[in-house]
Order: sequence, then C-alpha cells, then structure tokens
Amino acid sequence: MIEKLKTLARMQKFDDEIGRCRELQKVLPKQLHTLIQDVEQASAKVQETQNVKDGILKRQKDMEGEIKHNNELKLKYGNQLADIKTNKEYKALNAEISNLTQKNSDIESSLIELMETEAEISRQLAAYNAELSAAEKRKSDKEDDLRQQIDALDGKIEELRKQRTQLALGLKNDVLVKQYGTLIKNKNNQAVAFNHNGACSGCGFIIRPQIRIELEQRKKIHNCESCGRLLMNKFQNGELNPQEVSESAEA
Repeated sequence: MIEKLKTLARMQKFDDEIGRCRELQKVLPKQLHTLIQDVEQASAKVQETQNVKDGILKRQKDMEGEIKHNNELKLKYGNQLADIKTNKEYKALNAEISNLTQKNSDIESSLIELMETEAEISRQLAAYNAELSAAEKRKSDKEDDLRQQIDALDGKIEELRKQRTQLALGLKNDVLVKQYGTLIKNKNNQAVAFNHNGACSGCGFIIRPQIRIELEQRKKIHNCESCGRLLMNKFQNGELNPQEVSESAEA
C-alpha cells in the first residue's frame, strides 16, 4: 500500500508540473504580446509626435517665408517713395509699408510662440524616443527566449504525460487509476491532497482524529470526507522533487 501511495504522490507531482506548463501556455504568450504591443504603442507615439513637429516646422517655414516676402515688398515700396509725385500716393505707400511692418510684427510674435511649442514637442519627442528604445531593448532581450519557451511547452507536457502514464501502468489497472483520473479532471488538476496540520491541503477540511491515525499507518487509501481527493500523509523526504520523480519513473 505504501508503494501505491508513493506512486499516486509522484503522479500528482507530474500533474502539478503539467499544470504549471499549462499556466505558462497562458502567461507566456501574454508576456510576448505585451512586449510587441509596447513597441508598437511607443512607435505610434513617436510617429504621431513627429508628425506634429513636422507640421510646426512647416508653419514656421511658411511664416519665415511670409516675413521675407513682406520685407521684400517693404524694400520695393521704400525704393518707390523717391519717385512719388503726390502727397496722397506718398501717404498710401507709407501706409502699406507700415501695414507690412505690423504684419511682420504679428507674424514674429506668433513665430516665437510656435518655436516655444516646437521646443516642448521636441522634448516630448525625445522622451517618446527613449521609451521606444527601452521597449525595443526589452523585446530584443526577451522575445527569442519567450518564443523558445512557448514552442517547447507542448513537448514538455507530452513528456510529463508519458512519465505519469508509466507510473499509472505500475498500478496494474488498479481502480485507483480511474479514480485519480476523474479527480484530476474535476478537482482543478489536484487528485492527491495531504494532511497539512490536521487538515486537507486541497480544501482545508479538518481531518477526524481516527482518520489521522490511519493516514499515519499507510495501510489503506483514504479520500477527503469533504472534497473527495485521495488523502495521505507526506512522506518523510517531503514532497517529491522533479529529479526524484524522474528517477522513480525510470525505475
């Protein structure tokens, strides 16, 4: 009976590891997706901000071109003043020159504000570029490893199943195998529970004193009176580690 109990405990260790692998099959793709998404989002922020900056620079160039054009007109009109014959024409041309001067003043004020905005956008762009570089580095550092882990999980699970099945075959079609399989499906991948300070490690149900005595004797199989899991005391060497499980399976 002790060997049956040990076999069941070892089978549970394999299923624990299979459960961890299945959890990784959920977690690792999410981590990979996050790495890729972080790069995409950071890249989008950089592109959007760069577009804003390009728009500002174009407006600056247009304003500077307008100022240059106005200055050329002012120079042209100034040269024409010497040829003006009437006071009315002189005043009109002077008024046009004054108007161009005021336009340039207004444009220059707007240009200063735009340059301040462009400086802020440039600082923001630098920060976003730093975020993008950091995201790309995280992706570069972790992506290959994550993909390798994801690709290896199916094979690892299959190998763990084979080793668990090999242990089950050692029970020689004992009814325990069927019971174990049913519990694995219905009890969140945990068919075996242990006496943990007088309570079932699977559900926390307090174990009756008589059952605790019988668990120590290891002469029969017990099921938790609450959750139905196969109940036993831990062995003196504690929970079986993966190396012990593998060695047991090979034996």
